[in-house]
Formats: sequence, structure tokens, C-alpha cells
Amino acid sequence: MHKPLLSLALAALLGGPALADTAPFDLAGPALRVSVTHGGQTLPIAEVPQLATGDGISVIADLPDDQSAHYVLIAAFLRGSTNPPPDKWFFDTETWTKKGRKGLSLTVPDGAQQVVLFLAPATGGDVSTLRNAVQGRPGAFVRAAQELAQASLDHGRLATYLDAVRRTEPDDPGRLARITPLLARSLQVKINADCLTKLPALQAACLLQNQESLVLNDGHSNAITDAVGGPGADLALQLSATPQGGLGYYSPYIAAIRDVIGIFSSIHTAKYQYIPALATLDGDHMGLLLNAPPSFHNPKSVLVTALPIVAPVHVPPLQLVDPSPSLCGQASTPLLPMDGAPLVYATRYAHDLSLRVALPDGRTVDLPATPDAEQGGLVIHVDGRLPAGFKTPLDATVHGIWGFQPFDGPKVTIQPSQGGQWRVPADAGSAHAGSITISGGASACVTGITTQANGAAPQPAKWNATSPTTLSVTLSAPPAKEGAARNGPLTIAIAGPAGSPTDRLTLSPPAPPEGMAVSLIAHAIQRPQAAPPVPITLGSDTEIPGDATFTFSLRADKGGRFTGKETVEIAADSGGGTATLSTASGLRLADRQVMLATIEPAKALGVSAFGPLRARIVRDGAAGDWIPLGTLVRLPRLRQLDCPSSPAPAPSAPASPAAPVPTPAQTCTLSGDDLFLIAAVSTTPGFEQPAEVPDGYPGTTIAIPHPANGALYLRLRDDPATVSKIGG
Repeated sequence: MHKPLLSLALAALLGGPALADTAPFDLAGPALRVSVTHGGQTLPIAEVPQLATGDGISVIADLPDDQSAHYVLIAAFLRGSTNPPPDKWFFDTETWTKKGRKGLSLTVPDGAQQVVLFLAPATGGDVSTLRNAVQGRPGAFVRAAQELAQASLDHGRLATYLDAVRRTEPDDPGRLARITPLLARSLQVKINADCLTKLPALQAACLLQNQESLVLNDGHSNAITDAVGGPGADLALQLSATPQGGLGYYSPYIAAIRDVIGIFSSIHTAKYQYIPALATLDGDHMGLLLNAPPSFHNPKSVLVTALPIVAPVHVPPLQLVDPSPSLCGQASTPLLPMDGAPLVYATRYAHDLSLRVALPDGRTVDLPATPDAEQGGLVIHVDGRLPAGFKTPLDATVHGIWGFQPFDGPKVTIQPSQGGQWRVPADAGSAHAGSITISGGASACVTGITTQANGAAPQPAKWNATSPTTLSVTLSAPPAKEGAARNGPLTIAIAGPAGSPTDRLTLSPPAPPEGMAVSLIAHAIQRPQAAPPVPITLGSDTEIPGDATFTFSLRADKGGRFTGKETVEIAADSGGGTATLSTASGLRLADRQVMLATIEPAKALGVSAFGPLRARIVRDGAAGDWIPLGTLVRLPRLRQLDCPSSPAPAPSAPASPAAPVPTPAQTCTLSGDDLFLIAAVSTTPGFEQPAEVPDGYPGTTIAIPHPANGALYLRLRDDPATVSKIGG
């Protein structure tokens, strides 16, 4: 950059009080009516991003009928910073005259690169003065035209963003949080994400702060304006990274504005001062936005604006957000998410946009497309324009016109919505939680998914399309309704474009896993080595004392084999918990078919466990059938049996059931602990005249009959059907 221009940029960023803060372009100036003709076709200026040699340009000052100040409309073609334009490249008309009200009819000459328009207050020598200024410093006006074009494009993106944020919708409090990230992506603006954490009523005010610094660098609009003068804002952006320049606060938009203000401030004269004007386009209406009120006293204000540059066409680089895009042919207005070209959303340069669909019979149909920055893509208007009932996917291409030049954008697939297409993978038929992938249908046509299970109401499910024909669905079965079976069938309802279910898939309840079959081989009981003073001899080898060490062996049936990863669960019928044995504690493998298990019931199951004892094998979460081991019994600890030295004579005949209770001379005293575990004691195995122990007896002695022939029998409460013997 030349030293004079460097000084101007420095002055723009770091200079005096007039440039300390960027003046907002918020003052409405006069307007122009501009249209361009190319190849016999005429477009309004709002649809023309670039000019070409030979283009016809119509420029008319759109001033009110009571306009009192007389303006001269002047157009100048530029051809480079070191090549002053000739006199014949300047055109002017007096806007207040009959002829002047028709405006200027221009033709872009060969070699021209830019067009600058001036609205100058009428004075003697105004045209020659402006011509001399442009020819004397062509580089300044080339740069100014470039910066004005860039700033106008950036201002359009900013205005589109601000209009969307300022629009309030009281019935949709979550709107800003939803659309702001999409606006930022579409328009290439930066937002303060912290604003979206505030209350909805405070979000808009926060998002509107530091407006000029919101606009980010955009490769597409830069490519349009940099084609002539080279990167105009680069120096200003580099300077803004310095402490004096604000450490990067300035956006490209601010840089361009400060640059052009600095340029025009340096070339004012006693007669004229130059005021840059940003263009706002609507059809052929070109409104001018000023950053200072014009003056009609010396130095009079000359309004300066620029038309699009003369350069090759730069087609918008539209990019698909989804790398495998597909749309539903039955949807009314599907959205095609796109980014990469903010000017598609902020201007009308891209017009007559459509999605051009190739039909099976060779014809094509154009579906109108509307850019929507708030939704972040092109809204495709299908609305019944496709053949009814088409069965196979259709290929489509984004098509449009950029200025005067047609262009083709990304390719898209149009999918048909058909019922009965979705399928559950064969290996996922019993899933009730987690996620599941379903396939076969048109994912673009799915509008919602619900799941229903266990008699509960349908619940919305989370889902996302993983490809044009697959969906990932998150399953979370609701709790069972009272009276309904748990883990019943799970129904997945898939809704299509019209909102009605098109497919219903049913997942069967999980089948119970098949357990391992085993059988009992043998068992062994090892009583404590310190025998009690008065032992008890159990009446059956199926009885298992709670104080013993119990070992049993199991055989794997039906060709099964033990791996060592199995566990054995052991439980009593009443009063205790469940013990779990593993090879780390209580289990040993004899070989691949035989396993031994050892347990101390009172320690493993608790002192209250009793009754039928059973075991089962558990492997890989699957439990086998319970097998009986025996009956767990708790034994009282008998300390002493005291009997008279001479028992009463035995009766001559067998005692009858109604015989009187033995007299004290005929009884013995049995002492010990936990006597409540005894149900009854008798001198005969038939228990004809038993001495019964009351329920829950807490004492330590009981009176029992004198043993005949030294024998006494007892029944235990834990196994009252079996007769055991007191003594050896």
C-alpha cells in the first residue's frame, strides 16, 4: 500500500477525535433508481452483483417533487489506481430539469473496472471540479469505491441479522435461542453465546450490542469486491490488532467504513467535502445511508456511492450442511440446510432459485426455493408439484440465477414416503432400552417417533437420521401400568409428513436366557469336632445341620461343561438370605463336568435360615433350575440329662394315649440352649406320650419322660416329620 494511503488508514483507525468512534450509517439520504441491461435482459440493481463490459445502466435520481436543493448526478468509470479515467468516462445530468429527470443512460466501456456515482449540490464548475479530483487521485477513488461496495454488502448482512433479532414473537419465548445460531451460520456473524443464557426478555437487547463488530470476514463477498483493488480491509484489520487499534475489536465492516471515511476526509477542498453513502437495495430502488448530515454551504457535501464492480462473475459457493442430503417428496415445505454464501440470504443477487428435479420419464420440474436465514437453509416449496405416488428416489439439483448468469448448486435426493418400509434388524428384536437402528424407509419423511410399552401411554422418542434410509431411535420403556405385564411388547410408531403413523414396529419382550442344567451327585456333612455334652443323632441323611460344614457335588447335564466362570446360588426356604459361591470362594472344579461346593449354612445364610435347601447354577446372567439339596435344620445345644436313679416300675400294659402325665418320680430334666427348636420329646419312636415344648419356649430346662431302656426321641421344629434321637 502506498504511504499516503497507509497514512489515511492509520488516521482512520488511530486518528483524531472525529474518527475515535465509528459514525453509524443511520441517516437516510436521497435515493436512486438503477437498473442494468445485459444481453437484452434488464434487472433491477438489487439483483445485479457484478457488471460486465457493454452492460447498459440506467440511473435516475429519485428525489421528491418539492426538492429545493439542486443536485447534479455524475457518473464516473474508473480503470485502476494508477490510470486516470478519460474525460469521456464522466457523465452528468441536472436532476431538477426535464431532461435531468430522465437520469443517465450509461454503457460500461471496455477497460472500466468500477462505477462511482456522485450527487453534488449545483455550483459553477461542479462537474469539472469532481472530474479533476477523480483524475488527480484515481487510486483514492478506486479504493473508496471498493470499500463502499464491501461496507454495503456487510451492512446488508448486518441489517438482515438485526431485523430478525428485533422482531418479537410473544407466543414463542424460545425463538431467539433457536434461531440465533442459525442466523450466525447463515450470515457469517458472530454472536455472544452468553446472551442466550439470559431470560428470554433480555436476550434481544444483549444480542444487539456492539452491532458493527458482529460481521465476520466472508470469502464470497470479499471475492466480489477484491477483484479490482485487491484486499481493501487487510491493512486496517492488521492495525486493529495493535493496542492502539483496539486489539482486534474492529470487524471487516468497521475497517471498511473507517478506511473510506479516512480517504474522503483527506481529499476535501474549500469547495467540496465528500460524504460516503452505503447503498440499501430493494428492487431498482437504491437508498443511500449517510453517516453525517450533508451541508449546502461551503464546503458543500458531495454524496458518493458505488455500483457493483466490473469483473468476472463469482457464483455463490453454496454448501450443504448434511453431506448426504435428502428431502421428502410428500412434505409441503421441506428445508434444505445450507451455508457458505451469506449474500444469498442478505441480498437478492441470487434469484429465481429452485430445486430442479429429474423425473423418471426424462422431464424436469422446478420446485421454488426461498432462502431463509432464520432456518438456516433453502425452504423448498413442493406443494404437490411432484408426481403423485412416485416410488423411487429422484435426483435433484439446486438451480438459480446469480445476477444474469444461471448456476447449478449442490445435488439432493428426493425420497418418497411409503408405509411399511421400516424394518428392525434381526439381531435387535428384543431391545427395550438403549438405542436401536431401523432401516428401509425414507428418513427425510419422518416427522416424529413414539414408543409404547407395558400398557402405558405413547411416549415421544429421541431419534436422528444416520443416513437417507436409516434412523437411530433411543428407547426407554416406561414403567408398567398397574395390572399390566412388565417387559411386554414394545411398539415403535413412525409418523410421516402428514403427522399420521405410517409404520408400526413391534419388538418382542426379551426371551428369558436358558440356564445350565445340573444334577446333584452326592453330599457330605462334617459336624463340629467339639461334640456337645448331650449329642443329637439326626434321623435322616437329608437333614443338614446349620452348624455343620456342608459339601455337595454337581454334574453338568445335557452335554454341558463348566468353565469356572459360573456361580452357585444357595437358599433356604425360610428365614435366610441367598449365598453366592464362586471359584474364588466355595467352588472347585473336579473336571469339566463335575463341580464341588462347600458352605457353612449358619454363617452364609444366617442363624434364622431353615427348611428345604436348594441350589442353582448361574452363568452369563442366565440362571438354571433350582435343585433340592436337603433340609436345613437348626439344633439345640443340650448340656445335661438328669434322671432319678430308680425309675418307677413300668406298667404291665402299654400306656394308653390318655395316660396321665408322668409323676415327678417318673420324669427327667433336660437342660440346654435354644430348646425352642425342639417340638416334642418321647420315650418311644412313635411318640405315643410325647412331652411337647411350648412355642417360643425361652427356658433352659424342660421335664421329659424317664427314658425306657435308656432311649429318648425328639422331633425338631425345622423338620417335624423326621424323628431324631437324643444321645449316640
